[in-house]
Amino acid sequence: MNKSVVLAIAVVIGIAVWMLSGMQSDAPEQADALPVAEEKALMRVKVQDSDAAKVLQQVRVQGQVEANRTLEVKVEIDGRVTQLPVDEGQRVTAGENLVEISADYRSAQLAEAKALLKQRRNDLAASIKLKKRGLQSQNRVIADQAAVQAAQAQLARIEHEIKETRVAAPFAGVLNTRAVELGDFLQAGDMIGELVDDGTVKITGQVPQHSVGRLQESQNVDVELNNGLQLTGKLSYISPVADTVTRSYRVEVQIPNPDHLRIIGLSATLLLPAGEQMGHLLPGSVLGLDEAGNLRVKLVDAENRVSDAGVEIIRTDKNGFWLSGLDEKVRVITVGQDFVASGEEIDPVTEVDLAASANSSQGG
Repeated sequence: MNKSVVLAIAVVIGIAVWMLSGMQSDAPEQADALPVAEEKALMRVKVQDSDAAKVLQQVRVQGQVEANRTLEVKVEIDGRVTQLPVDEGQRVTAGENLVEISADYRSAQLAEAKALLKQRRNDLAASIKLKKRGLQSQNRVIADQAAVQAAQAQLARIEHEIKETRVAAPFAGVLNTRAVELGDFLQAGDMIGELVDDGTVKITGQVPQHSVGRLQESQNVDVELNNGLQLTGKLSYISPVADTVTRSYRVEVQIPNPDHLRIIGLSATLLLPAGEQMGHLLPGSVLGLDEAGNLRVKLVDAENRVSDAGVEIIRTDKNGFWLSGLDEKVRVITVGQDFVASGEEIDPVTEVDLAASANSSQGG
């Protein structure tokens, strides 16, 4: 064989051996260089531990403020208005004169009635004497007795009419409107004005039929007026009969108004107490909706896995909502609940954990 050919074959074999040895030595290094898949970090969420507590249930009802009493003051006799001692909008006491009507001929009628009664009594006395002497019949005595009673009735009627020429306020209040002027001629039954008793006001509303059974009279009731004023009164009345149209029950809450605040006619919200119930006070941020539109909250169990539970709002509070439907002790997700699913393992942290972590970083 030619020496050049042998040399070429030897060179090729040497190169092949060198390449094979290099590949074997690099294989472990390449294997070591492959990245190791890192474990997925758990989602961190903020949680709050909550213990159930007794909460007063409330029925929230819209209503309005009404006067304790409103009266259309009317006259009982005919006559002309001679005096108007009270102006519209003026406050009056019970028994204070509102209007005076001319007595006219009634003074003369009074004198006539008194004289007639005196005569009838004398006739009766004479009849009785004659009856004792057998000179008068019993029927005559009875007739004279009836005449006396008729004269007494006529006198009483005239005295009553004279008394009614002065129309007095039946209770303390304010003359809200006055419908007459000086010189007007009034007939029996005409209205002279509207008298309003605002020393006490009542808040009225309609309670749904499914809630009325939980109410009790004389309970304290908080009331919020649409002008921002907050008052407290007593539940004074619960209608025994439902409204024929709405099937709701009328309620009244009485509230003293010694300062005569101008609140009659305002809209109001009644917060009626309706018993106690166990619930959790939680921020509104924990609330979510399921596909059916029901309220739900997401919880964390003992194994740090997410679960959810249906809840109902018992009542609102300045710090959040009182919720029912949860166990006595729960751990609720307050921040991050929208990014985790039921059954998922998470990394829960509390407000205390965050504060401790912040202090530690500041100290470092």
